[in-house]
Formats: sequence, C-alpha cells, structure tokens
Amino acid sequence: MATATALLARKIATSENVDLKTSLALRGVAVALLCFFVAAALALFGTYRDVRQANERLADIIDRQLQIQFYRIDAGLDALARFPNLEPVVDGVLGAGQCIRFLKPDGSLGRSSCVGVHRGDMEPPAWFVSLGGRLLATPADATRPVSHRGKTYGTLLVTTETEAVLASLWKDVSGMLGLTALLIAAICALQYVAIGRALRPTRDILAGLDRLSRGDLSARLPSFRLIELQRISEVFNALAENLDRTTRERTALAGKLVDQQERERSHLARELHDELAQTLSAISAAAASIRTTAETECPALVSEAAQLSGLSMAMMKSLRATLQDLRPPEINDFGLAASLLSLAKSQERLAGGKLRIQLKVDDDLQDVPSTAASHIYRIVQEGLTNIGKHANASRASVALDFRPEAPDQAMPGRRWLALTIEDDGCGRSDHGTAVEGEGESNGKGAGSEGGLGLIGMRERAAALGGQLNVVQLDHGFRLQAMIPIGARTETIQ
Repeated sequence: MATATALLARKIATSENVDLKTSLALRGVAVALLCFFVAAALALFGTYRDVRQANERLADIIDRQLQIQFYRIDAGLDALARFPNLEPVVDGVLGAGQCIRFLKPDGSLGRSSCVGVHRGDMEPPAWFVSLGGRLLATPADATRPVSHRGKTYGTLLVTTETEAVLASLWKDVSGMLGLTALLIAAICALQYVAIGRALRPTRDILAGLDRLSRGDLSARLPSFRLIELQRISEVFNALAENLDRTTRERTALAGKLVDQQERERSHLARELHDELAQTLSAISAAAASIRTTAETECPALVSEAAQLSGLSMAMMKSLRATLQDLRPPEINDFGLAASLLSLAKSQERLAGGKLRIQLKVDDDLQDVPSTAASHIYRIVQEGLTNIGKHANASRASVALDFRPEAPDQAMPGRRWLALTIEDDGCGRSDHGTAVEGEGESNGKGAGSEGGLGLIGMRERAAALGGQLNVVQLDHGFRLQAMIPIGARTETIQ
C-alpha cells in the first residue's frame, strides 16, 4: 500500500495532461492514504508507549521479587545458588514476545525466561513491518540494577520483540483495513462527483476559448455562480467584445481604403484615356501626315516621320497595358470567371509562353457580389503578376470554389469562397527566409514584391471580411484566401 501511495504521488507530480477533475480526485486519494498512514504511525507510537510501560511495570515486579529472595536467603530460608529464581514471577505474567534476562556483573547471561510469538494467519505484511521497524527503531527495553547490602549482583533486562508488537498491532488494524478502504473509496467517489459538478462551467469556458481561437468573435460566456469563474466570464466577454469591435473597425477601414484605391485607379485611367490617349492619337496622325507630305516634298524626313509614328504607337501600346491594369474588364458585363480567364491568358502572353496557368472556377461565381468580385480579381491579378515577374515558375494554378463553411468552423452556417493561387517557382525569399502565416514576404512567388503586394492582397481580403495566408512549399508558394459571401461582404462600400 505504501508503494501504491508513492506511485500515486509520482503520477500526480509528473502528469502533464491530466484534467482538473481527475487531478483533484487523485490528490484526494493521496490525502486519504496519507491520513491512513499517519493514523497507523500514531497507533504504532501508542503501542510503543504501552509496551515500554508494560516492560517497566514487569521490571519493577521482578525487582521486588528478587529483593524478597535476598531477604529469604539472609534468613536461611533459601539458597544463594538458586538466585535469581524467576519461576514464581514469570508464570502468567509474561506476554507474547516478552523476555526477562538477568545479566551478571561481567555481562554474561545468568538466567532468562522468554515467551515466543505465534506466527499464525495474522502475520503482518512486509510493508507494515518495514514501516513499523522504522517508527519503533528505539528499543522499549526496561533495565533495573540488582544489588543488596551495597553489593551489585547483576542487571535485570525486560524486552519485547518488535515482531510481537507489530503482530499485535496488525491484528487490531487489519480488521479496519476493509472499512478504511471502503470509506476512502466512498469519499473519493463523492469528491469526484462534487468536483465534477463544481467544474462543470469550465466546459463552457473551454468551448468559448475554442470558438474564439477559431475566429468566432461572437462567442460569449454565461454568468457563473462561483466568483472566480464569474470574473473569468466578465474578462473573457470584455476581451471578445473589444476584439470583435476592433476587427469590425479594421475591416471597415480596410474596405474604405481599398475602395478609395479603386476609385483613384478609375479616375487615373479615365484621365489617361481622355487626355494622354487622345494626344498620342493626334501625334500618331500628325506623324503619318508628315510622312505622306515628306514622301513628295522632302524625302529626307520620311525616316524621321516613321520613327515618330513608331514611338507614338509604342506609347499607345504601353498606355493600353497600363489602362488594363488600372481598370480591369467590366466584370458586371463579362462575369468574374471570364475576366479571370482573360487575365490568365494575358499573363501567359506576357511570360512569352514560359508560364502555363491552369484556371479552375466554380460554376456559381455569378453569385459573388460585384464589390467582392472586383477585389478577388485584383488579388488574382497581383498574385499572377508576382509569379510572372519573380517566381521563375513554369506552371501556376488558380482555383475558386465555394465551401459551406470555413475549415475551422469559426462562423458556421456561412458560405465561403476559397481562393488558391499556387506556383512551382523557386519558393525562397531574397534572404532565404520562408514566408508563412501573417508575416510579410520578400519571397519570389505569389506573395512577393517586398511584401507590398502581399499587404495589398491581405487588405483586400480583410475588406471582404476574410483572411489570406501564404505558405511556402518545397518548390514554390501557395496563396490561400477564405472570403465569406454574405451580408457582411455586401455591406462594404
């Protein structure tokens, strides 16, 4: 039993993943067993005291009997050769394990009388003997010097075997072991049930923490009766409310910033188209007219007119590419899927046939609101542009599909649009640093451009109420975005 208690204490001390209810119950068992051993130790000390007192009383009785024998020898009623005569005393007086010894002045044994210990069915177990031997290490012997008329005849020694003491105590204690074990089991069972009822609210706390860790900022804890748990509930609810408000404000601000950026892009595109494009068209027409006139009147200007015409055409081509970046195709007219297909083909042409882009889109993309579709297009455009410029990739893929809920089930019941952009490029940053999670990227892949492109894509995802992560692969990068499609997305203007 002592070994079991030690193992239980070691298990409690070394356990790393034990729930609170089980831990408290185990501690209760350990305390109950400790109380049992303390009670057994007190009983041993009490028995030791009783044994010592019994030895002292017996030593006094025998000492008086020996003095009477001295008086009988002096009166000639007894012979000195029969001294010490212990027979009249020891009969019916010695208990189990007790022993009387008369030691001569030189220390040799003169007479002795002992009663053995009956080793029957009630022999104590080894652990009890070991515990008792340590607690009863001090002998309970009683000694008396034997002298008469100033002459020392020897020493009287009364002892009791430790085994006899332990056997007697075990006989009394063993009858209570069953009752003690039953009582400990009952106390532990009741304690386990009581602790379970008291800690039942912690399941609500853990569930709330799980929801909050998955991004469900609407998670709230109920009120609790215990003061400590109620304080936890108040702090948790205040933290969740502040985090929810901050997130909503951040999302609204990101939406306004991104929308303002789109308006500025549109305004700049209109200005370039209305002013610079027309001016370039006029220059091109003037160059063509000069070339026609020069062919007949001044042939030396023909080459210069042709060069001017070529420069104006090159500038027109560059302007058209710039306008296409600033103002994407009308998604409302062609749809998001068709616009993305056109974007993929355009990026393949810019790569000179060195990059193949695979596009996989869901058939229900027409359900995506126009604002969300514009932001999604920009995210894909930025990702493919970075792949074409920096990834040194031969293949890239873009996938858009609807899912009934987010993988972490942060907001169950909502419809989510999953966007994945992946390439097989170099997959390393300029400094050999991996891009993960929310960190900025200098990587040569979908999330490169010194982190600025990645920041812009994250801002657009946040404006739609979603999130965007970049994961480094063995060869390339994977950009993953989860965007909710619902009321929150449509209210960002």
